[in-house]
Formats: sequence, C-alpha cells, structure tokens
Amino acid sequence: MVKAIMKKVMVCVLTAAVVLSAAQPAAAEPASPVSSVDTVTKNNVAAKAVNGVTPTVNTKKNGTASIQKLAKTNKTSITISSKVTVNGVKYTVTTISAKAFANCAKAKKISLPSTVKTISKNAFSGAKKLKTITLQGTKAITVKKGAFNGLNTKKMTIKVSKKMSAKELKKLKKTLKKAGFKGKVKKA
Repeated sequence: MVKAIMKKVMVCVLTAAVVLSAAQPAAAEPASPVSSVDTVTKNNVAAKAVNGVTPTVNTKKNGTASIQKLAKTNKTSITISSKVTVNGVKYTVTTISAKAFANCAKAKKISLPSTVKTISKNAFSGAKKLKTITLQGTKAITVKKGAFNGLNTKKMTIKVSKKMSAKELKKLKKTLKKAGFKGKVKKA
C-alpha cells in the first residue's frame, strides 16, 4: 500500500512539474557577446587602409563619410574606395574634402568611386603631378569652385564612365568649367 501511495504522489508531482513548466514563459535568449555597432558622427578619425591608402575621415550618423586627407604616400596611382571602415562600421564615401590629396605629391592618377557626390574647394591641391582623374559614376557630381587650385588643369584629363549619358556629361563639363578645370573630359 505504501508503494501505491508513493506511486500516486510521484505521478502528481511530475504532472505538476509539467504543468508549471508549460505555464512559465520561455527563457529569454542570452545576450550576445558581440554588441551591435551603429554609425556615429565623428570628425578626423582614421579609417582602415584600403588599396594601400589610409584616409582620415569625418563620419556621419546617416552612414556617409567625407575623405578629409590621405596619409602621406609616394604612390603614383590612388584609388579611393566607395566604403571606409571606422571601428568596425562601414561608411559610404560621398565627399572629397578640401586638401584631401595634399599628401599625395607624386600621384599622377586618382580614381574616385561612383558614391562620390561632391568634390570640395582645394580638394586636389598638393597633388602637383596629377594628370588623370577617373570618375566611376554615371551621374554628374558637384565640383566646388577652386577644387583644382594650384594645378595646371590644361594638361589634365578627366575620364568618366562610358555609361554616362550625354545630358549628364554636359552637366559635368559645365560644373568642371565653373570649378576652374580647363583640361579634357572624355568617356573611357
């Protein structure tokens, strides 16, 4: 008889345990050891080197960045990446700021990504040997007056995408002329 009572007690305890565990909310998942990283606004921060070029950038909370300056380099060909990484966060490069290429005295060719929308005044000053600028985008960009200060643009060529429409090319040429550019603009 004691065994039968013990058996009934065990069945009741197990049933209660099952009912209680079903009534409990599921345990929350443990917090991830990796914290999420968000875009932030910061000025003059070093970005991770890309294509052998180390840029200093200003980042914005909207996920964009402007190239403030490049570390001193003896490279003759410089390619700016469409993205820069700062503290593990990727930002889209949209602006080339004043004196961005001041430390690139030996640069003969500079290639800018399609994400660049604005080139600021004095952006190319310091790149005295610059002969060719390649614009990867298919839309005309804003080039501020004086972007080529200190350079002989008569001997320079700006290459644009073959996919750029005639309308966009005309708009770009007009903007470049206002900025002081006197060289060739051609599709490549």
